[in-house]
Amino acid sequence: MAKYTEFCNQILNNVGGKENVSSAVHCMTRLRLNLKDKSKVNVEAVRSIKGAVGAQFSGEQFQIIIGQHVSDVYPEFCAMAGLGIESAIDENLDKEPFDIKKLPSKVLDYISGTVVPLIPIMMGAGFFKMFYSVLGPTLMNVFPESADIMQTLYIVGNAGFYFMPVFAAYGAAKKLNTSIPLALLLGVLLIDPNIINIVGLGEPFNIYGFIPMQLNNYANGILPSLLAVFALKYVFDFFNQHMLKSIKVIGVPFCTLVIMVPLMMCVLAPVGNWIGMGLSWIFSTLYDFVGPLAIALIAAFWPFLVATGMHIAVIQIALINITTLGYDPIVLAGSNIANYALMGMTLAYFLRVKGEEKQMAGANVITLIVGGISEPTLFGILLRNKKAMATQIIGGFIGGLVGGILGVAVYTLGASNFLTVLQYAGGPGQNFINACIACAVAFVAAFIVGVILGFGDGDGLKNFKGKKASK
Repeated sequence: MAKYTEFCNQILNNVGGKENVSSAVHCMTRLRLNLKDKSKVNVEAVRSIKGAVGAQFSGEQFQIIIGQHVSDVYPEFCAMAGLGIESAIDENLDKEPFDIKKLPSKVLDYISGTVVPLIPIMMGAGFFKMFYSVLGPTLMNVFPESADIMQTLYIVGNAGFYFMPVFAAYGAAKKLNTSIPLALLLGVLLIDPNIINIVGLGEPFNIYGFIPMQLNNYANGILPSLLAVFALKYVFDFFNQHMLKSIKVIGVPFCTLVIMVPLMMCVLAPVGNWIGMGLSWIFSTLYDFVGPLAIALIAAFWPFLVATGMHIAVIQIALINITTLGYDPIVLAGSNIANYALMGMTLAYFLRVKGEEKQMAGANVITLIVGGISEPTLFGILLRNKKAMATQIIGGFIGGLVGGILGVAVYTLGASNFLTVLQYAGGPGQNFINACIACAVAFVAAFIVGVILGFGDGDGLKNFKGKKASK
């Protein structure tokens, strides 16, 4: 018997059986299921399964929080549920009747499903950018910018984001189950050196000699690829279904590209670029007017968004900011500070409780601060204890307000444990120093509030001191 057979069986039994599961994906800690009938799910029963940290619906998706070993559970679950590349379930999903009410959740699911496979690239390249900033003249000044090691760090870090249109095209094609090779070609066309040169010259250019092309630089962008691959799916499927079998091998890709090249370069990519610039302008304007308060509110309430799965939508905006502006001054700037407030609260909780509860708290301290996994703390402590909620909100708000006043911004993606502050490296050296201050304030504030308030009846500071004195 495989290692997770019983665990997967219990999940399937409580989500309506494998016949009710349309598709399954996973992120770093969660098994994400798309179901045919949500009413067949017994959420409480799933939450009570040994090995499941929590479970809830996020839009149309049912998410089961498992932990970092979800990648080990996932293939076994798919095998037992009969899911795979050859499954016909994806085709049935495309035939669902259009429902305007489901449009936002479907858009979110598409963006999320596209971006999740790209996170390792962003994190890996982000660390190269981080070391380039830390070791360079703006911070530690260990190496000059002309040093080979610095140039290597810059090249790798920059490549991870410069070629984002190609990476996004791959993720979108995989999500929509369309032609990955053609999607990659479209992504490459967006940043082809010849196109970049035409844009740089600023002279009018017509696709096929008569269709005017917008002169935009799409390097680092995600949205142009998302729109292009979405259209590619329908164009490719049309020719794949109607092309004569004798010429399908050549005819389908050629005819698809004949349509997609002008459609992408003259319509979809410019629209995606405008949307990205518009969103960035909105959040930049919001930051200019209420920047410190916005970051403070995100830092105070971010863990609650994570617990409900609502953070996925907001993170997409942060990624758009990073790929458009080069940094995110609000969402990740606040959420990372919230992470340190959560660490401070968890450490205070560990010091205040006793007995079996203390053992669980100790495990949560290690899991969160060292491992960077927040779900056990969120569902095991935060959402079950009103004083823990108050501690998180107060500590996060104070740290976020400091970060907002100092104008911190996130430049890279990286670890979600005690090294989270390194995500603020990659830009000006002072930004990293300010971020260290804000994160430290959030941690200390939450820790002090937690120690003073306590986390249960008769667990106030006076009683805490009395217990220590009596020993």
